[in-house]
Amino acid sequence: MTEPPPGRPYMPGYGLLKADQGSGLLPWLWAEELLIAPRNYWLVSVWPYGRLPVWGLWDEGAFWFSSSNGSRKARNLACDPRCVMSCA
Repeated sequence: MTEPPPGRPYMPGYGLLKADQGSGLLPWLWAEELLIAPRNYWLVSVWPYGRLPVWGLWDEGAFWFSSSNGSRKARNLACDPRCVMSCA
């Protein structure tokens, strides 16, 4: 996996600098160390009635979870790949 480039969210009016301005952006290694440590993760996908959490794990630079092709989460991601992953 190639490292994602450092960046900041686009949030006009909140006083955030662009990614190519200022300093303070953290390296990918910082984020990956945080993703490797936890035992529990949640992947939340968009679906017609809200969001659907699923379990997964971080391994070798990628988030993995299991699903059958016809499952709700697989259909959600096939229709709309936007999702959020968090760990606890």
